[in-house]
Amino acid sequence: MATVNKDFKIKSGLIVEGTTATVNGFDVLTKKTADQNYIIDLIGGTATSANTANTVVKRDANGDFAAGDITADLIGNVTGTVSSLSNHDTADLAEGTNLYFTNQRALDATAAAYEAAGSSSAAAGAVAGDLTDHENATEAHGATGAVVGTTNTQTLTNKTIGDTLNFTGAGAMTINSDSHIVLTPAAGSSVKWGADILATQAYADQKVADLVDSAPELLDTLNELAAAIGDNPNYAADLATSVGTKVSKAGDTMTGALTLSGAPTSANHAATKDYVDTAASTAQGNAEDYADGLAGNYEPAGAITTAINALDTDDIEEGATNQYFTDARAKASAGDLLAGATKENVQISYIGGVLSISAENGVADSDTDDLVEGTTNKYFTDARAVDALEAVVPNFTAVELNSVAKQVAATLSAPTAGIQVAHAFAKADYRSAEYLVKVAYGTHTEISKVLLTLDSSDNIAITEYGIVGTNGSASSVSAGISGSNVQLQVTTVNNNSTVTVVGTLVA
Repeated sequence: MATVNKDFKIKSGLIVEGTTATVNGFDVLTKKTADQNYIIDLIGGTATSANTANTVVKRDANGDFAAGDITADLIGNVTGTVSSLSNHDTADLAEGTNLYFTNQRALDATAAAYEAAGSSSAAAGAVAGDLTDHENATEAHGATGAVVGTTNTQTLTNKTIGDTLNFTGAGAMTINSDSHIVLTPAAGSSVKWGADILATQAYADQKVADLVDSAPELLDTLNELAAAIGDNPNYAADLATSVGTKVSKAGDTMTGALTLSGAPTSANHAATKDYVDTAASTAQGNAEDYADGLAGNYEPAGAITTAINALDTDDIEEGATNQYFTDARAKASAGDLLAGATKENVQISYIGGVLSISAENGVADSDTDDLVEGTTNKYFTDARAVDALEAVVPNFTAVELNSVAKQVAATLSAPTAGIQVAHAFAKADYRSAEYLVKVAYGTHTEISKVLLTLDSSDNIAITEYGIVGTNGSASSVSAGISGSNVQLQVTTVNNNSTVTVVGTLVA
């Protein structure tokens, strides 16, 4: 879609003799004092530093002004005090002594705290947990025995699941439902624990049972499984390789020859090459023998064709339909076609072998000089042309002024309000135009002046000016490109409008 520019440009000064002017329904203000005072009164504000809502704040005599709260993007150095950081977060602040939180910093800080409390580096970060989750054991523990705390030793003999072991300074230790000892150290205590699994026999038995599951007795140990696969650590790979060498039931290609046991015994059995060759040879021999037995009853192959090719039309009797060609028959047929053809002012006959063509009244060889003038279709003369024009009022929709310009006129009826294509012209022929556009509806009319021009990219510049009407606005004018044509588009405001344009196109 071409760009439409409707600016109206004045290269010199614009003088309006009236006292008012409007743009889109709004008054145009000037530099006169009354208008300046109107602007000041409209927006408010005084030459003080007063902080007044919805008014313009001017600087006072000292150059100061009060602005209240300001929301802005600040660039450069800013002095003063920020009363609130409610609209900011840490993303807006540079990192200082109080460092930003990160997961890694949290882990490092936790590890440092436990190191400071005396725990081993491998246990740093753990507050309470399963003894199976930690390393650097200093001593192994069984179902009975002792756990060394900071200040005393607690005997584990006869302790069962759920019992609590209290340690001075070391915290509390319990045996949980998984038969694991769980330690919760007191603040500031120093405890060492190891990677030994503190489990009951029942717990261990259950884990072994879970491992064996429902395996048969002959395959419920790793040694039995190893023996079953021949102690071959590559059993799975070797099995996959072996299976990969087999022919697929769904179809496959063999790299070697397939040897069959003998002749097939049913239709779906595969046959050997020898069997097929023997059967084909036998069938061919039987066919040849049969053909040889029939040969005595027929002419040698090609004998009839040779005999026919040796004949010509002189040797064959003429039939009733496809008759032989003769000059007389060709002439008679052509004469019949010509004589029976549809003719106008021409006479064609074929009699006794003679073809005759003649023009009625000699028209075929004549022109208007040979004809007597009739009473209706008279000869053209310059005088008659001038007399014909003077007898009527000329009604031209277009008059070309040599190759530079063209006068045009058009009119249309618009039953409904909307965009009307008042006139169109080929953009290849003309690039500029001037129009008078008149719109009439009811008892009212409106007329305006329009200028438009196109650049080499078919962008349109258009202006509508000098509009006068008897009843407000009746239309607006624009322009557009449709295919290879430039369109003058008039948007009518009222139904049942008549649009008339008169203009000059300029190449």
